[in-house]
Amino acid sequence: MMVFTGIDDEGMDDIVINSCATCKHLNTDTYKPPATCKAFPDGIPEEIWSGDNDHKKPFKGDHNIQYKKT
Repeated sequence: MMVFTGIDDEGMDDIVINSCATCKHLNTDTYKPPATCKAFPDGIPEEIWSGDNDHKKPFKGDHNIQYKKT
């Protein structure tokens, strides 16, 4: 599964594929924002979603659930 964000009007010039795309905890039952997962049921923090943090270590509010490859 791949997660695409930042798609502009002319195509996919701004594709971002973050670690969430390959995490077994990502909720894929909806594609409506905000993206959610078991660790962040109310919305994945921007720092993680943007790829600035790969969430392989504990992050505030993650319910002790970190990235796990699918």
